[in-house]
Amino acid sequence: MMFVENLSAFLTHPVTATVLLVVGIIGIALELLFFSSGLLALAGVAGFALYFLGFYLAGFAGFGDLAVFGIGLLLLILELVVPSFGILGVLGAICLFGGVLMASSDPSQAAIMLGIALLLAIVAISFAIKTFKHRGIWNRFILREQLTTNKGFTSSPDRSYLIGMTGEAITPLRPAGTAIIQGESVDVVTNGSFIATGKNIVVVEVEGVRVVVRENDSNNA
Repeated sequence: MMFVENLSAFLTHPVTATVLLVVGIIGIALELLFFSSGLLALAGVAGFALYFLGFYLAGFAGFGDLAVFGIGLLLLILELVVPSFGILGVLGAICLFGGVLMASSDPSQAAIMLGIALLLAIVAISFAIKTFKHRGIWNRFILREQLTTNKGFTSSPDRSYLIGMTGEAITPLRPAGTAIIQGESVDVVTNGSFIATGKNIVVVEVEGVRVVVRENDSNNA
């Protein structure tokens, strides 16, 4: 009995209880933010469990308090798998904190400890977010990879430099076809007119990948 009393006194001491709340809040919050395969959640649950154990051994925490806490924990777990836009997470947090206050022998003192724990947890969580921002849950909702050439992305080539250049149709343009321009095979299109194979053409317009040509009458004369 002496061991139980000493353990209860240690766990319910304001400093110890505040540390346990800090561990609980940080562990669960970081699990929700970074998905650490349950390790952080386990640490968070352990912190809260020891907090409740202390007040349970002291005769203050009852089934109702644990039930409210359990419901909060369940809601937070559901937040991981159900897209609720944070609603389940908020309700879960309210239940968790409500259970913490209900289990204490002095709710006002518990509120102070919870407030201090929240402030310390916010500092630690902010540091973790800044340090490991590339691993956060928000990266599931934004485009993380830049579309760069060295990652295999090739944008449409800018062919505006072809305007005014001349070449030769190597297929009939009806109105689309292929022409040789400055030694390069280019897919081209006319404005609707037909140009036979072997005719000289000139580029009159470029719109993205669309290269518009017409017959170069001056060279055909």
